[in-house]
Amino acid sequence: MSKVDMDRFLRTFSEFVKVPSESPNDQEFISYLEKFFGKMKDVKTVKDSYGNLIAKIPAKNSSSKISVAFAAHADTVSPGVGIKPIVENGIVRTDGTTILAADDKAGLAEIVEMLYCAEKHPPIEVIITRCEELGDFGSLNLDYSLVDSKMAYVLDMEYPEKITVGGPTSIALDVHYKGVPAHAGMAPEKGISSIVAASKAISKLRLGKLDEDTTANVGTIQGGEVRNGVPEHTKILAECRCLNHDKAQKLADEMVAIFKQSAKEVGAEVMIERKDLYKAYSLSETSDVVKHAKEALKKHGVTPATEVIRGGTDAANFNAHGIQTAVLGTGFRDIHSCKEMLILKEAELITKAMINIVEELA
Repeated sequence: MSKVDMDRFLRTFSEFVKVPSESPNDQEFISYLEKFFGKMKDVKTVKDSYGNLIAKIPAKNSSSKISVAFAAHADTVSPGVGIKPIVENGIVRTDGTTILAADDKAGLAEIVEMLYCAEKHPPIEVIITRCEELGDFGSLNLDYSLVDSKMAYVLDMEYPEKITVGGPTSIALDVHYKGVPAHAGMAPEKGISSIVAASKAISKLRLGKLDEDTTANVGTIQGGEVRNGVPEHTKILAECRCLNHDKAQKLADEMVAIFKQSAKEVGAEVMIERKDLYKAYSLSETSDVVKHAKEALKKHGVTPATEVIRGGTDAANFNAHGIQTAVLGTGFRDIHSCKEMLILKEAELITKAMINIVEELA
């Protein structure tokens, strides 16, 4: 196996994070990557109608026709413009004014370094999704007819020794209450408060961690325009998640019923948009995608462990479309904050493990 060139990895990673891609404005970075992969020998790139990018790399020193996919998302959270990576004592950070964008550009740089280093591999598809941070919308809208692989790895977790094998169903509820406006001092009796309707609903919802499998949350509430007006419009963004798909649907039904009942109680109107963002999945410990990852990590002295999470990754949508997908850790920490960092020895470890995977599949 070729030695991983961490200086080259750092150059690649630094180039990636300097191209801004705050979600949903990630098209500039997608275009950059299209040119980046297009410079590689015999690599073909294709974009789907949503703007996701797929790079198709031919087999190397292998007669295998069965491809494997590696995926990372292009977009980042804010503040992600003007990133200045700083390397110190084996850790990459920023100057503290921005995120690092290791989530998920570390994963993407690790995939690229794996491609440089592997002495042999089957056909590989690198899938770069858009708008993951907004709700996995890239993988939700991916044109799966462009993907040949039936096995994939998403690079989008923290610890390389942990293999994510399951995730939740996630349901988003966008709720809009419409009341009747009136002057709050002169004629409050003529109005119907949309905020009161929303408040009644929120007070009755079961929120937080409901059990080991299930969570529910109200993330935002926006309503009213002036202090002395009975508010006509109030909007709520809520969600629920569960590792059991049917249980998640029942909880969403319960939440919808509460939103409707509170509107009825005060005489307001309510409009509810319900969106299934991704579906619960669970991989067997004996599935090929898990076994290959475990064996690769063991070769580097790591005792791998599997985990199921209540967070969302692109793996949920990949699995829903028949692509057996596990999630690997990249070595990042403190994501979605200006304290974000990347631990280089962990980035090197997962890159080596991916090389082992593709060379075994060759």
